[in-house]
Amino acid sequence: MKRKKILRHNAALISVLCLIFTAGILTAMTLALSQSGTFGVAAHVELQRSMMIAEGAAARIQYLLAADRNLNPDDRPGEVDYTGFEYDRFLADGVTHTLDYYGETVQFTVTDAVNGWDMGANNYEKVLKSFSSQEDAGDDIVDLVDQLTHRIGDYLDSDDDIREYGREAVDYEDQGAKPLPRNGEMQFREELLYIEGFTDLFPLDGNGRLSSIRLIPPEGMGALEGNPGLFSATREMIELECDLAEDELDTVMDALSRWKTDKELLSDTLDEELLSKLKSKFSTTESGAYTVEISSPTDKPRPFRKLIFSYDGFEISGPEDSLVRYMEWNFL
Repeated sequence: MKRKKILRHNAALISVLCLIFTAGILTAMTLALSQSGTFGVAAHVELQRSMMIAEGAAARIQYLLAADRNLNPDDRPGEVDYTGFEYDRFLADGVTHTLDYYGETVQFTVTDAVNGWDMGANNYEKVLKSFSSQEDAGDDIVDLVDQLTHRIGDYLDSDDDIREYGREAVDYEDQGAKPLPRNGEMQFREELLYIEGFTDLFPLDGNGRLSSIRLIPPEGMGALEGNPGLFSATREMIELECDLAEDELDTVMDALSRWKTDKELLSDTLDEELLSKLKSKFSTTESGAYTVEISSPTDKPRPFRKLIFSYDGFEISGPEDSLVRYMEWNFL
């Protein structure tokens, strides 16, 4: 009898211990899930907060650019000695700046919005031809250029005639892309992503943007015309436009990097002949339209939604009708 009581007590103790152990496991799992959720929510909140910081910083940067242009209307990017000023200079030159926005530090760069290849209806064939006309252009490049020329042509023209490598409404419909093609002037740059094979020749940049292609401003805004800005030009674009030897190209890219990082004048890092070649194809004069990229400081990274926007610059009195007109506004 006594032995039975002991066995019953042991069984009860084991049950209690199992219950406590199970409860401990459940509690630990709950805490782990809660902690994981807290981390996820914290990162999400920080990203949301960073968007507000970036928007506020964007407004301030626009007025910094307006003020600089008002004080120094004739200065050219790449030719300004930053050390000669007691204040920071803000030009469309790709130099990295830092900004303290109410205790939050952000970094930003400014380049000219007139940049990249102009793929407008009157210019795309010339641009594509520059790739296939190079001495070292292989058959694959020549074929790709022909394909893109035909496909872009069919996308833009108003007839239903299909070129050899082209695509018309029936082809886009078969691909589930009705109501393409545009059959008219493109209204935004990213329409080129509808063209099969386009990114094989013009790949997206590290931010997933077609930055090598010139923006198409919304209706009612002025066109972005003229030579592309030098400080946002890619190595490939400089090579094709200026027909430089490999060593010359290396020298140019090094000079541009030294300007952006150390603000070394181009006149000090490039000889006069090479600089003249660049200026014949690329602009070092600000157009008045800017592309700004805002991010967290590289030396103190944190969850941050990068903001890239392009807009028409304005005077220090503010934009016309108190309305800033953007050509692009992307959180990444």
